[in-house]
Amino acid sequence: MHVDQLSVNGEDYIGLLGYATDKYALLSNNFPDVEALSVPVLKTRIYGSNLAGLFCAGNSNGILAPYFISDLELKTLKEFADEIGVGVGRVEGKYTALGNLIACNDHAALISNNIRDHTTIKDVLDVEIVSGDVAGHSEVGAYTLATNKGFITHPQAENQLQDLKDILKVEGMTGTVNRGIPYVKSGLIANTHGYITGTQTTGIELQRIDDALGFF
Repeated sequence: MHVDQLSVNGEDYIGLLGYATDKYALLSNNFPDVEALSVPVLKTRIYGSNLAGLFCAGNSNGILAPYFISDLELKTLKEFADEIGVGVGRVEGKYTALGNLIACNDHAALISNNIRDHTTIKDVLDVEIVSGDVAGHSEVGAYTLATNKGFITHPQAENQLQDLKDILKVEGMTGTVNRGIPYVKSGLIANTHGYITGTQTTGIELQRIDDALGFF
């Protein structure tokens, strides 16, 4: 089965608790075991919190963490990264919710206009970097989730679909999670093997996610 629906301690906004790529998944310490992603998983805390999906971003080439990650947490990330053969970078700057500010896959990264220094992001992700917004909002990572098979984005970004397809090099659609929430990343963790979403995500929303991410 390529879909898991769950809540974590009553929380359906599971995208704040982790993210996935085709090489690994980074999840919060309190995340239950899941099968849909089919990749090695690191469960960890970031800045002492379970918000790994809010503070971190990445693709199959590497993991990006905010500057305030503790030395111990960074050591844990690097040990995991060494095991699976990916890089790790600490992103400096006042904008630290990297999961909300970066939408990426293994082809490209769309990053918020608020992030001025692209050096670490480019070095770690090793893909083309494009600055922009989604539906007029700078939190591009909160509004768009991309895998190597597809992407799903905010309902008000319908007129940007072709631009996003050109950037991310995959097809995509608009959609929602958790009964109409437009911040799709907040309720979704996905790679090309499968995805996890909150228990409130409806059957209609699941079908839309299936179509957008290429699970036909």
